[in-house]
Amino acid sequence: MIIGSINMKKVKIPDLLLGTIWTGWRLWVVWSVCIFLSLLIVSFRIATDAEFDFASLSVLPVFVITWIGGRKHGVFVAILASSMWLIGDILAERIYSTPLIPWINAIIHFMAYSLIAILATQVRLQFERERECATRDVLSGLHNRRAFLEAGVEEVDRTKRYAHPLAVIIMDLDNFKQLNDTKGHDAGDAALQATAEALRSISRASDRVARLGGDEFAMLLIEIEYEAAIKTGREIFATVNAALKDFPPVKASMGIAWFGRADRSFSEMLKAADEIMYEVKKSGKDNVYSRRFPETSRSDTEK
Repeated sequence: MIIGSINMKKVKIPDLLLGTIWTGWRLWVVWSVCIFLSLLIVSFRIATDAEFDFASLSVLPVFVITWIGGRKHGVFVAILASSMWLIGDILAERIYSTPLIPWINAIIHFMAYSLIAILATQVRLQFERERECATRDVLSGLHNRRAFLEAGVEEVDRTKRYAHPLAVIIMDLDNFKQLNDTKGHDAGDAALQATAEALRSISRASDRVARLGGDEFAMLLIEIEYEAAIKTGREIFATVNAALKDFPPVKASMGIAWFGRADRSFSEMLKAADEIMYEVKKSGKDNVYSRRFPETSRSDTEK
């Protein structure tokens, strides 16, 4: 397995664009800014006796709130912006050919703002689909290598701050090429999908599960003590091998690297787990080896 160096930013552009960081107090700040902008626009309109048209500026809070909060929130802001526009026209005491003009203008503005909300929702959904495709392995539905590396870097940073232990598991399918050669690639794909489903069924919501490529899989177990990590690894090993009973002679080899503290980069952690897994390969395959880091005199092997 190729393990490259990792140099990721802590705050990623997709997180900003998808609004995943705009929760809690940040969301309230955005709402407050957007409402303040709407009030500022209507106040300026009243002060200038509706001489200046700032309808285009009201599109900004509608778009931002829709992008972060969804279509319903966007439509609410569209109603708010249109209402403020109506209030501004009425309070400006401007003379119109008919008293219905401010109401008609407000309805037109509401329709335009609502259209912006609908379009913003569709653009975001498309953006999310593209991002999902970029972070998911198509065959297995698990995270791909890139997403796993990014998640690992984030968890190592978090582990350094809060001094939580973590474990990295590398698993390789034994005799997978033999299955492909004798029963075809469809059987191989089915074995990979069965493995992925087994990993999903046994993993916690906080765990990161990925297909790194070919017949190699990885898991990142966060905030887990050594004994619990070994127990979990053995359960995963048993679950995967049970799922592979229909695909002889395929079995699994697994390496577990547990880290009491984040004393190295995530790529080095991944490399350590990979080396442990290859020790299993060299000693006969179909087994689980584990090691704790920083290394002690104790080493565990389980079949």
